[in-house]
Amino acid sequence: MESVDGSRRGHLWPLQRLTIAVLVVFVAAAIGLYVGATKLVGDQEHRLLKERTAEVAELLSGSIGVSLTSSLAPLAAAAQESPAAFLQEAQDAAASSTVAATALVAKQGGTWTVQAAVGQALQTGQTLDDARLALVSSADGQIHTDLFTLPGNQSRLGITLGPPVAPAGSVIYEEIVADPTRPATITQSEPFHELNAAVYVGSKPVSSDLLLATTSKLPLTGDVVSSPVKVGASTWLVRAEAREPLAGSFAHAMPLALGAAVLLIGLAMTALVEAVARRRNYAMALVAERTAELEDSLGELERAQQAVVANERLAALGQMAATVGHELRNPLSVLTNSLYLIRNAVSGVTDDRLGRQLDTADREVAAATLIVSDLLEFSRPRTANPTELDIPGLLEEAVSVAPPPSAIQVVRQDGEAPPVFADRDQIRQVVLNLLTNAYEAMPEGGTVTVGAHVGTDAVDISVADTGVGMDSATQARVFEPFFSLKTKGTGLGLAVSKRIVEAHAGTLTVDSRPGQGTTVIISLPLASVAAEAGAR
Repeated sequence: MESVDGSRRGHLWPLQRLTIAVLVVFVAAAIGLYVGATKLVGDQEHRLLKERTAEVAELLSGSIGVSLTSSLAPLAAAAQESPAAFLQEAQDAAASSTVAATALVAKQGGTWTVQAAVGQALQTGQTLDDARLALVSSADGQIHTDLFTLPGNQSRLGITLGPPVAPAGSVIYEEIVADPTRPATITQSEPFHELNAAVYVGSKPVSSDLLLATTSKLPLTGDVVSSPVKVGASTWLVRAEAREPLAGSFAHAMPLALGAAVLLIGLAMTALVEAVARRRNYAMALVAERTAELEDSLGELERAQQAVVANERLAALGQMAATVGHELRNPLSVLTNSLYLIRNAVSGVTDDRLGRQLDTADREVAAATLIVSDLLEFSRPRTANPTELDIPGLLEEAVSVAPPPSAIQVVRQDGEAPPVFADRDQIRQVVLNLLTNAYEAMPEGGTVTVGAHVGTDAVDISVADTGVGMDSATQARVFEPFFSLKTKGTGLGLAVSKRIVEAHAGTLTVDSRPGQGTTVIISLPLASVAAEAGAR
C-alpha cells in the first residue's frame, strides 16, 4: 500500500496521454473558435464600415451638390442680365471666409478674362492661366470642380458653371480656400463621428487631391473602405476607417470571451480526466500489487507444501534407510566373519578358482557394507563439529586419498583461500564424493581440475571434469535421494553432500553440459562471516 500511495503522491507530472489529448483538443477548439469568431466580427465590421462610408458618400454628394447649385445658380441668373447684376449678387452672397473669389469669366479671343470679381484671389481684367484656365475651359451646364495648388502651397478648390446656365461665352467661377493639413473636427453629436474619413477631389486617393480629413494620421491604414462621391459632373472619393468598433464593444469582446470560456471548460475537463485516469491507474497498480502479493503467497505456499512433502518423503526414506541398514548390517558382519574363517580354513588349498571366488565375495560384501554406511549416513546425519579449516590442505589430502585412475589427470588451480569454519571430516567426505563422481564420469580418461578461490564472503571449492556431462533433466534431479544413472551405487552421494554443505550455511551447485563435462562448486562462508553470524 505504501508503494502505491507513494507513487500516487510523487508523480504529478507528466500528465496522462489521454489528459494531454483532451487538453490539446480543447486548446485547438478555443483557438479555432476565437479565430472564427474574430473573422465573423471582422466581416461584420467591414460590412458596417462599407454601409457607413456609402452613407457618408451619399450625404456628401447630396449636400455638396445642393450647396454648390444653390450658390452658383443665382450668380448665373444674374450674369444673364449683366456683369453689374452678377457683381451685385456676388457681393450680397460673399459671406464665407473660405471663399477666396467669385468671378464672371468670359472668353475674349483665345483668352479667358475676368469681367467681374468679388474677393482677393481674382481681379477684374485678370487673364486666367494654368489650373484655372484648364478648369474654365472645360466648363459646361454642369458643375465642375478641381483642386489645385497656387504658389506658396495654397490649396484652392475651383468650381465652374458654364453655358447654357451661364451666358454664352461666359463661366461662373468660384474659388474656395482648402487646408487639408487641418483635420476637420467632428463631435460625438455629429453623424458618422465613429469614422475617420478623408475626401479626395478625384477618383483616386492621391495626396495632392486631398480636400479635407477628420484625422491627421494619413494615409488611412487598417480596414479602409472607399466610396465615390458624385459632385455635379466631377467624381470625388471618400475613404473611411472605423474610429471605434462599429458592431459594439460586446461583439469585439465576444471572440476572446468564447475562447476563454472553451479554454476554461477544457482545463476543467482536463483536470477531471486526469483525476479519473490517476484513480484508475492507482486502482490498477493496487490490483497489480495485490495480485503480485497473492502470487508470491501462492508461490510460498506451494514451495512450503513441496518442502513439507519433500521432508515427509525424506523422513520416510530415512526411516526406511535406517531400517534396511540395521537389518543388513548384522548379516553383512556375519558374512564378513564367515568369509574370513573360510579363507583361513582353505589357506593351504592351491585351487585358484576358489581364491578368485573368495576375492569376489569380499568385494561384494565391501560394496554392500558401503551401501549400508550410505543408508545410515542418510538416515541419521552426524552432528557437525566445525573448526577453522585450511582448504588447500584439505584438497591435497583428498586427492592423495582418492588418487585418479591411470587415464585421468588431476590439475590443481588454487587461488587465495582463507580458512573457513567447518567440520573437516564432513567436508572431506563431500570432496571425496565429488572426486569419485568425476573419475566415474570419464571412463575413457580426461582431466579433473580441483581448485579453490575466495569470493565476497565465501570460499568456492570447485571440482570440474571433462566427462560426458549431463542434460538439463538429469541435472535437475542429481540431488534427489536414490537417483543415479550408474549401474552401481545408491544415488545418495550428492544428496548427502548437499545436506552436509547446507548444514554449514553453504551451497552446492552443479553446472553441466552434455559432452562438455561437469563442474560442481562448494561455497562455504569465510570463518569471519560465520563467526559474525554465530555472534548474532
